Amino acid sequence: MNRRIKQVWLLAILSSFLLIGLQTYWLYNSVTYSMGEMGKKNAEKAEQAIVTYQTNIGEAVKEKSHIGYVVSAYFSDYKRPVTTVCSPLDTDTIIGGVVYRKPGFGNVMEKRDTFDLRETDSNNSFDCLNTYITYQLTRFDKAHFDRFISRKLGNDFIGAEMKTGKHRLWQTRIVEPPTLFHHEMLVEVPFNPIQYQSMQMRMQVPMLPILKGMMWQMIGSLLVTIMLLLSIAYLIKVMLLQKKVDKMRSDFVHTMIHELKRPVQTLKMCVSVFSSQKTDEKDENALIMETVREESDNLTAYLAKLREVIRAEEHIPLQITSFDIHAALLNLVAVYRKNRQKEVNVSLDYQRTSDLMMGDRDQLLNVVSNLMENSVKYSGDIVNIHVACRDTGKGEVMISVSDNGIGISPDEQQRVWTKFYRSNTYPDMMQPGIGLGLSFVDMIVKAHGGRKMMQSEVGKGTRISIVIPQHS
Repeated sequence: MNRRIKQVWLLAILSSFLLIGLQTYWLYNSVTYSMGEMGKKNAEKAEQAIVTYQTNIGEAVKEKSHIGYVVSAYFSDYKRPVTTVCSPLDTDTIIGGVVYRKPGFGNVMEKRDTFDLRETDSNNSFDCLNTYITYQLTRFDKAHFDRFISRKLGNDFIGAEMKTGKHRLWQTRIVEPPTLFHHEMLVEVPFNPIQYQSMQMRMQVPMLPILKGMMWQMIGSLLVTIMLLLSIAYLIKVMLLQKKVDKMRSDFVHTMIHELKRPVQTLKMCVSVFSSQKTDEKDENALIMETVREESDNLTAYLAKLREVIRAEEHIPLQITSFDIHAALLNLVAVYRKNRQKEVNVSLDYQRTSDLMMGDRDQLLNVVSNLMENSVKYSGDIVNIHVACRDTGKGEVMISVSDNGIGISPDEQQRVWTKFYRSNTYPDMMQPGIGLGLSFVDMIVKAHGGRKMMQSEVGKGTRISIVIPQHS
């Protein structure tokens, strides 16, 4: 029982840790996913803020500039170059790639640049050309840029840094995504692709909105965890109470056995005294004394068996030795052949090459004796018992006991190993017994690390085999 309680405790604790771990893993993934979605929104905000910045700067340049800037670029989607222009007050017109200046603006200077941008598509053509013109006509002010972006993004904006790379960046990308323990993210936004320039912006991902959005999920997970812990605590409490009840039951049985042994011994002594007197075999008192003696022996055997089962349930201290199993079986066969109540025929089939066997001698002989006792008890007036002992070829010894008794029905062949179970189909329910024999057999065989087998047919008999491994 103690071993089973420990196993249940271990399984309960492992299950609780597993469930708590799964809950934690699920919450971690949920928070990570939410932070990833928040990071994407921050990246979109950063991109929109830079586009707004460039647009505002471009309008300011357009109003104040006295330089007409013409930029042409070759794109993969167009056979002819795409041209864009920035000039004062929109006074210039582009026709067929030629800039026509209106009269009255002769003092406007004109600059021209041509780029090969066939590595990209035309969707970004005018944006990147206008960005290039704006950047060329403006002296970039980092402090002004930070103030502008900070007004747009608020407290989420930490800082920005211009980066010049070896490849043009056309789309915003997240360089460092936020994590559960690091709430900052790094976003790289195209700034001046023509000259390989981009803006790296570090932003803060706030946890409060994420936690608010997951509030009900976290509360539900916490409630499930608390219920699990309370259930485990209640289970442990019930099991401790059950253990206490089992100890009280065990103590009661031990006390009962101890208290009953004294009057039984006294009764047996009195019967022996009366039996030693000279009486006629047919005398009525002699028959009564014989009956009392037999029942006293039965009661003593029941108490001994009950004590063995209780001890085995608590702990079975096996004394593993090497003993002569052949001689022990011959002795048991001789004992059961002397039965005075029935005609008992016992045969022994010993097929081992060695007489020695490893195991607890007393316990194993008690097992075989229990099986033979059941054969005598649940057979007719003529009892045929066959005891066999052989090697299995797998480092094991098999001992089997067969009889010609009443047999056991298939639906009861598993239940008969339970303590105190007695079948209701026995023809003679007055047959003495308390249903502990086979449960004792089961416990002793398991304690040896062995196994049991049963073959039975109602009305024809039963064969029970035990297999005991032989450890060197």
